This record gives sequence, structure tokens and C-alpha cells, in this order.
Amino acid sequence: MNKIFTIILLFLLISTKSNSQCCSAGNPLGGDGSHEGLNKNELTLFTSFKYSISKYYYFHDSKAAIPNVEKSFYDYQNLTISYGISSRLSIKTELGYFYDKTQIDNINNEEILFKSKGLGDLGLTVRYTLLKTFKPQAQLVISAGTKIPIGAFNEDINGVTVPIALQPSSGALKFIGSVYYSRKRADRKFGWNTYLLFEASNTINEGYLVYKYGNLMQYSLAATYSLNKQLNFLLNSKFEWRAHDKRENETIIESTGSKVVFLNPQIIYTFKSNWSVLAMLEIPIYKYVNGYQLTNQFSFLIGLRKSFFIKAGS
Repeated sequence: MNKIFTIILLFLLISTKSNSQCCSAGNPLGGDGSHEGLNKNELTLFTSFKYSISKYYYFHDSKAAIPNVEKSFYDYQNLTISYGISSRLSIKTELGYFYDKTQIDNINNEEILFKSKGLGDLGLTVRYTLLKTFKPQAQLVISAGTKIPIGAFNEDINGVTVPIALQPSSGALKFIGSVYYSRKRADRKFGWNTYLLFEASNTINEGYLVYKYGNLMQYSLAATYSLNKQLNFLLNSKFEWRAHDKRENETIIESTGSKVVFLNPQIIYTFKSNWSVLAMLEIPIYKYVNGYQLTNQFSFLIGLRKSFFIKAGS
């Protein structure tokens, strides 16, 4: 009985302080390691594993001494399938699975672990290439899509519902739009690209819970370097802005929303027969959060991509 009572108190603490943990709540944005359009009849398969860990509470842009919560982390597998309907139009679908979504608390020198696992959200996206040139090599691609919460959103421990930040699914239907531009001269090793993404969420209304995630905006600017045809490096800088989350009656949740700058180095190695391996590290170099929030320390992703061309009528 005492253990159950402690869990309930902890969950109340988590709910008030970590409903939207900066850089870690909800589901990863996912993706196939590329924002470019595809050629006609081109099929791309991409799978990746991502590990992310969050430590240290922040108040605005400074560390805050918040007891009890030691760390929060997840292990996430993503599968993305993309297909080029024409030389300009392509579609993408993706689905992820959390092997675990875990938070470790320390109460009276005793570690207490909260854990969930399961399917995340299903993503569906349409991409259209507005511009594609070869001298220089350039692409302008727009996309629009949605994320559907098909995974579990009612995980519990001893009858106590796990907080939103630890649920496998975000629980909300989301709408995403983005613009991507890349440019590189064929006779040079250096190139660059830029990417802008906006995400909006509908309101979760589960009877016991009325909740709306704040809008999300990301902007990135990256420099690329091609050592040879097989090996490419990318250094990406990314700014992420999250608005406040809200409860019923448009009540703003103070300890939600943030402004974060990430440094995001990547390496891509391409084998013969259109196989590619991608490794990526994401490190927040500046964090400003509203109220008190548990913040991301770093994340690491490794992925494998394969492209095919499907003959018409096959």
C-alpha cells in the first residue's frame, strides 16, 4: 500500500513538472534521413534506431536543483517507406516502436523506475518537388502530412496512468508542413541545405484528460561536404521553438514550451547497389525553457537506407 501511495505521489509530481519535457516529450519527429524528393518509381526503405536521454532540470536558461527525478530516456526504432509516384510527387509513410520509455526517480535513496513501451504514431506525408536543376544541383521540395496516434495512450503502473511524456503514443492527431532547399555544384565538394518545419496538434479529449500540445517550429541550416561518391559529412545547426501546452478552457501550462539550439553532425556512407548507412548525433548547445523542465542531454541515431527502382507494371 505504501509503495502504491508513493507511486501516486510521484506521478502527481511528474504530471506537474514534466508534462512537456523539453526536447524529449511525445514522439520523435522521425523521417527517412533525407528531405529530398524521389525519382519516378523509386522506392526507399529506411530503418533507424534512436537513443535519447534527458537529464537536469532547467529554469529558463539555467540548471535548477530539482530533487527526485534522476533521468529519462528512450530507445526507439523507426521504419520509413517512401515511393516516387512521378518525377515530382512522392509519398512517405513511417511508424515507430518504443522498446522502452523510461524515467528513473530517487525517493529516500531508493530508485523507482517508470517504464512503458509500444507503438508510436503513424506518419503519412506527401512531397512535391517544385524545383529541380542539375547545374547546379538544386532541389526545392514542399511537403504536407499528418501523424495519427495509433499506439497506446493509456499505459499504467499499478492502476495509475503513466503521464503524457512517458506514453508510447502522443495521443493527438498532428498536422505537419515543411519546405526544403538544397544546393551544390557538381564540381565542388561543399554544398548547403535548409529546412523549415511546422507542426500543429489537435486537442486530446479523453474525458479524463483535455490537453493540447503547443505548436512546434524547426528551422535548420546545414553545410555538406562530399569526400568522395561514397562518404558524405553534414554539419547541421537547428533552432527549435515550442509553444505552451494548454489544458481545458485554454488554460496555459506554464512549465511547457521552449527555445533550443542544436548542433547536429551527421555522416553518411553509401555502398554499392544504393545501400547507405547514416549516423547522427544531436546535442543541445543552448536551452531556454518556460518554468521548470527536464531537458534533453543528447540523442544518437544510426540508420540503414536502401533504394530500389520498380519497373512499371511489375
